[in-house]
Amino acid sequence: MSGLFQNVLCLNPLVAVIDDVFDEDLAQHVISLGQEALVRATVVDSAGGGKLDESRTNDSGTIDQWSDPKLASLVTTISDLVRLPPENSEPSQLLRYEGEQKFDPHTDAFDNTVGGRDFISRGGQRLFTTICYLNNVGKGGETEFPALKIKIAPKLGRVLIFGNTRLGTAMEHPHSTHGGRPVKDGEKYALSIWWRQLAYHVQRDYPAEEGDTTIIA
Repeated sequence: MSGLFQNVLCLNPLVAVIDDVFDEDLAQHVISLGQEALVRATVVDSAGGGKLDESRTNDSGTIDQWSDPKLASLVTTISDLVRLPPENSEPSQLLRYEGEQKFDPHTDAFDNTVGGRDFISRGGQRLFTTICYLNNVGKGGETEFPALKIKIAPKLGRVLIFGNTRLGTAMEHPHSTHGGRPVKDGEKYALSIWWRQLAYHVQRDYPAEEGDTTIIA
């Protein structure tokens, strides 16, 4: 890494950029892990289910970070940056944007709906979001924070870290609203990792050893 938190763009909520966290070989490896899982992305409805919506037209695919040692190492590195245990991370989500695909401004923290409360009951609130940019993009594809007037350009090896909650609370921070802008030249690959208050996805060896199954209720 060329420098830890060399670009702190906002303190409340935290928005910070760290460059040169990983190289192109690892980025291509991560893309290959999730390529076949990519489908049209969904948004969460008030009941906690997923639905297609015109506010989000990019593709996404879930990758179990503990299924691959290289990805597990990247997640562990990022856990050091957010100062939370690796087990507090949700399964990683590979994102692809091409053409006019986009994700309109939204928040990542869970709200007070039935679905939101259900998510919080299993691992707590999403305190932080980290986005790993897996390739360079010729034009467009920025992650934008409209209320903060901040745009982050996708750049290979770059990690964006931002807080989702008001300082010292589990309450959604309205200024954490962000969106993925359309790519104007080429395509964009990124890896999103959300970080919970509590253990959510417990690390284990793959293939699983015989014995009891670990369950986080």
